[in-house]
Formats: sequence, structure tokens, C-alpha cells
Amino acid sequence: MRKNLAVGVVALALVSAAPVAGQNRKSVVGDAQLGFMETLQTPEVTCAGGEPTGLSFPVCSEGTQRILGRNEVQLWVPATLSDPIRDLLTGTITFVVNCTFNPEYRGPCWGTFEWEVPGVGLWTGSWVAPVMDLVTYESKLSMVGFGAGGQIDGMQLKFDGGSAPGDWYISGQVRIH
Repeated sequence: MRKNLAVGVVALALVSAAPVAGQNRKSVVGDAQLGFMETLQTPEVTCAGGEPTGLSFPVCSEGTQRILGRNEVQLWVPATLSDPIRDLLTGTITFVVNCTFNPEYRGPCWGTFEWEVPGVGLWTGSWVAPVMDLVTYESKLSMVGFGAGGQIDGMQLKFDGGSAPGDWYISGQVRIH
């Protein structure tokens, strides 16, 4: 009986040490906070049911039912990065931004990004924000990108985060595989 118990304990120890299905030991996880720097290209704006005002805000006249912003280009930078991801995500992020807002300037946004990391490589991908509010700055954001060049070549980047009303930064978790 003791021999069977010993064999069972050794077998359990070996199974426990084996990686769990779907677990990738090469993944790096960390926290990031992204901050807006500047608009490089203003959006093309369409005011359904209204007229553009020519102002930075409000961009459409009263009576507008839907506000379409297309092809805006924004420059962002990581404001803070936790240690595990810091070396893979410095540099600047260029976002191409498209949005469809209701009259209260709230709605979904989407687009592409390029995240240039000096001396490391370039992340390129797409992003989506099912919630973006230009009045309160509340947002939810998900990014998926792939690395090219240097040490990130062939790697995948995932970022899921958001901002609370009144918060200028988008905070979230980064997973790099």
C-alpha cells in the first residue's frame, strides 16, 4: 500500500508541475496608464441633422442627431508602466480615430494604432472603444496589436482599460504574449 501511495504522490507532483492547458509561460502582464499628448490631424466631421459650428466644442449645431468623426490622428504616450512591461512599451502611440456620437457626444469609437518603441520595434494593430464620452472623458478601450522588429517581432499585445468620468488618463492591464 505504501508503494502505491508513494507512486501516487510522485505522479500528482509531476502533474502539478506541468503547465496548465492554455497557459503560456512566455506571457508578460503589467499595468499601464496612457495619456493624450496632441491631435496631429483634426477629424472630418459630419453633423447629421445639423451643421458644423467650426468650433472645437461643440462641433455641431443644435438639432444634430448624430455626430460622425473620421480619420482623426492623435498622439499618446504611456504615462506610467509597471516594471514587467516597461522595456517593451516606451515611446509614442499614434492612433487613427473614428467615432459615431449621439447628440450628447457619447458613443463608440474605433481605429488603428502604431506604437513605436525606440530600439525595440513597432506594435501595430486595431482598437475599439464601445464607450467614449467627450463631455465626461469616460471610456472603455481594448487594443490588440502585433510586434514587428527587434525583440517584439511576432509577439502579441493586448490592452484592456478605460477611464472614469473626469479622468484624463486611460488605465488598464497589458498582456504581451
